[in-house]
Amino acid sequence: MDVRSDKPPFSTISGTSVRLNERDTIAIYRWDGLSWVAHFRDGCGELEDAATWFKVHASLLRSCRVGSIAALETVELLTPEMISKIARLHRRRDAEQAARAHARGDMAAAFRRTLARWGARLHGWRARLVRRAG
Repeated sequence: MDVRSDKPPFSTISGTSVRLNERDTIAIYRWDGLSWVAHFRDGCGELEDAATWFKVHASLLRSCRVGSIAALETVELLTPEMISKIARLHRRRDAEQAARAHARGDMAAAFRRTLARWGARLHGWRARLVRRAG
């Protein structure tokens, strides 16, 4: 896995968590110069940049108690346990991106080999045609 060495440690994550309902909890935080949302539903987490998450989940926010006073009771600072979960999500995301990049590189290499074989065939066919015509 190719991980950038200039990323800050996960201990620098700061933010808050909000319990949206009995199934959903989100962590809104800043890390590595970006704003993120880690969305945990039934214990399973997903990671998105904050702008995308809020655009996609606007209806969830409208339908839950986030707009009410009761929601304020569910807001708390990120705990070390939550930061650990978020760190695992970022590591998994980095590993998936590295695997996709590796797969793209493999496909590009296979495509170049195929083009080289076809180029050699075409060159061979051209040489035979020139000999026949000459």
